Amino acid sequence: MALVLALALPALALPALASAVGPISIPLERKVAPLGDISKTYYVGHLLVGSAPQRLQVGFETASGSLVLDSTRCNSPACLHHRRYAESAGAQHLNRAGGVVRTSEQAALSVDYNEDGPASGVVVGDMMRDTVCLAEGLCAEVGFLAAKNMTDDPFLALPVDGLVGLSLEGLSISRTFNFLSCWTHLPQRFALFLPAQGPGEITFGGYKSSRALSKISYVPVEDPQQGFWQVRVKAVYVGNDSLDFCNGGCRAILDSSSSHITVPTEVLPLMQQKLTVKAAKGWLSEQPLCERAQGPSLTFELEGVNVTLDAKDYSALEGHRCVPQLHPWDVEERQSTATRREGERVVTAGVHLKSLILGEPLLRKYYTIFDAQPQPRVGFAEARELSDEIILMQSSLSHKTAEEL
Repeated sequence: MALVLALALPALALPALASAVGPISIPLERKVAPLGDISKTYYVGHLLVGSAPQRLQVGFETASGSLVLDSTRCNSPACLHHRRYAESAGAQHLNRAGGVVRTSEQAALSVDYNEDGPASGVVVGDMMRDTVCLAEGLCAEVGFLAAKNMTDDPFLALPVDGLVGLSLEGLSISRTFNFLSCWTHLPQRFALFLPAQGPGEITFGGYKSSRALSKISYVPVEDPQQGFWQVRVKAVYVGNDSLDFCNGGCRAILDSSSSHITVPTEVLPLMQQKLTVKAAKGWLSEQPLCERAQGPSLTFELEGVNVTLDAKDYSALEGHRCVPQLHPWDVEERQSTATRREGERVVTAGVHLKSLILGEPLLRKYYTIFDAQPQPRVGFAEARELSDEIILMQSSLSHKTAEEL
């Protein structure tokens, strides 16, 4: 899970818009970064930043709270390895509340990939505001952190020049630095299409009904003031058997930068035991075909809708076996998640102890709509698969604007 938490201190072309205001889709490329002994998936697109636009490659993360860019103020090896934002003539220096000041207030952001292991790091930078464009003619003044220093681990290995946090305001430095809140001329809504094969897509201001294979069902966000896109889970089933740990309800956080389904450590052994997977081997290889894996279904009963993953959805190749993509989340990590420092004061946070993280396995199968207003909610529809023909046509289709709601 990639969580960007605020700590205060003293070659794809962007699509053109058919109109000045309206939903817009940005193509995403799936990239994998090696972080120690593990690999991390990023869905990467492009933004234009500055009054003299600089084209930067960014990763979009639903469990992070702010836009962070490598900058020319930063000479850390991790910054020098990437394209860096250069302050433009129209840039403003900000304090934490978003007020314009002579000298930017600094902040530190902690990036914690605790769902995959120890890879974590810190970036320190200046709070600034500059013009950011999703596409030609669709721009906003956005608050962000311009990095001045960052740890090599994990940033040196990341295939991006910056990270775009798409959380609700609770995970952001302040409202000024919440990416969604800056786009006042667009509905505060975005949709993720992350197919297993072929290019992905993020749509801002709406969604594409053509991406949905089924009816879209909306579920309210639980405790939106915390900032997470999290929903209430009424029950979890493996096949027809419900799991006791979710009796009375639990929660699930939607995280686009998670490669797994992360579950409480105490329930992991039982789930691994129940989710037995079998897969035939390919004709030309001794490796099993995980995309054809057979095994019990994994179902999350939400408010008014069930989302179900089959064995082929939740399994991936590890060594010579198809293995359920589960990862443990221990009590200490759950208790400390989203804890932050404000000056000399530490604000404790944490998540509900009966929480899960639903990452890439679910987001590949379901077209997911994140709607921040008026009451935050998440929409789920089974995603339409891309045929080989559609994949070849994608580069031209991506230049079309998204459909209105």
